[in-house]
Amino acid sequence: MNDSPEGTFSSYLKIMTRRWWLFLLLPVVTAVAIWAIGSTAEPEYVAYERLQIIPSDAQLVTLFSRTPVLTTEQQIQSVHDDFYDVIRLPSVAWKTIADLNLNMSADELIKRIDTQHYSTFITVSARMPEPELARDVVTVHTQNAIDYFRKVRVNPAEVTKKFLDDQVAQQEQALAEARLALQQFQLEHEVSKLPDEIAAAEDMRRTLAAERDRLQAQAARADELAAQYQELAQKNRAKVAELRASIATSTIITDTTVITDTASAVLPGDAMVTQQQIEALIDLANKQESQAQEQMAEAAGHRAAVEDYNRRLNERQQEIIYLLGLQEQYQALLNQLNQAQGAYDFLVDKANEANLKVVQGSTVGYLEVVTPARTPTAPAPKHLLQFMLVGILGSLLLALLLAFLLEIIERSLAKR
Repeated sequence: MNDSPEGTFSSYLKIMTRRWWLFLLLPVVTAVAIWAIGSTAEPEYVAYERLQIIPSDAQLVTLFSRTPVLTTEQQIQSVHDDFYDVIRLPSVAWKTIADLNLNMSADELIKRIDTQHYSTFITVSARMPEPELARDVVTVHTQNAIDYFRKVRVNPAEVTKKFLDDQVAQQEQALAEARLALQQFQLEHEVSKLPDEIAAAEDMRRTLAAERDRLQAQAARADELAAQYQELAQKNRAKVAELRASIATSTIITDTTVITDTASAVLPGDAMVTQQQIEALIDLANKQESQAQEQMAEAAGHRAAVEDYNRRLNERQQEIIYLLGLQEQYQALLNQLNQAQGAYDFLVDKANEANLKVVQGSTVGYLEVVTPARTPTAPAPKHLLQFMLVGILGSLLLALLLAFLLEIIERSLAKR
């Protein structure tokens, strides 16, 4: 047996030559079968609908941590991958079959659906034996897939929204209880805003203290003036006594007669002047004594007012001490109210965020139809020549395998 490459190739060629009919029969049968099936098959119409991918925020509503931000390309790829699976779901196919009353199974419908992804666009196509049916199927099935896709995507936000709504209701009750506790404290102790009450009491105490100090200063000033007036009055009365003594010891002789009664006698000029000075000094001393009495009375009035202010200051001081004693309890109630209010506001904001994301994802999110499906005007090409060419090539390979298989079988039988 020749084991050289030329001998091996020659033996292979002899095997194929002896069974030439395989290389003729199988391609012919295959080509005829493909042509017969393609020619007798019903024409199919293909309708297309184009969608645009709309990147949107993640539907996850986080309470404390921040959601990782995906790039636009990552969001587009994520939407495409998920939509590719959704549009081929049996549940979505069964809904389309029910909506259009189709006489086929979900698997058959899915086989007639195809998608192509170009950048931010997705083209959905459907192959059907009738043009109107192809248009209706691609329109309805695409919308069903979009609805299902949006429902799946917003499900995290819906779950979080339900949780947040429950928490908002509970926190609203806690806020009402904290507000009621603070109101009861305010009514019981007759205070509104305790820091303002304390500040007002301290301002009043400072005002009263300033007024008391002013009255004390005025009382001291009045005592000083009264002493001055009293001193002046005493000095003037001393002068009066001196003048009277000088008049009593002097003798005034008129025509050898000594005049001792100055009250009834006609006094000479110098004595008359002295008498006028005495009367003026007496009037001045009386006036000064009267002024001293007035100042003393004014000082007594000021001191009485000072006592009243001291009493009022003591009341204010006791009030401040009382209010300061309430400060710790008031601050605890106020902190409880502020914490409840802060938690309530936080939960309300998050609930609003979840609600907006649910509305956004359910209505306008992720995918939008930019080119609605149209009724196809001609059936899809059958590509018989391409199929026949592929079939002939496959049949030739099969013929080759069969030729060698038959050769092996014949040699095995010949050796027996």
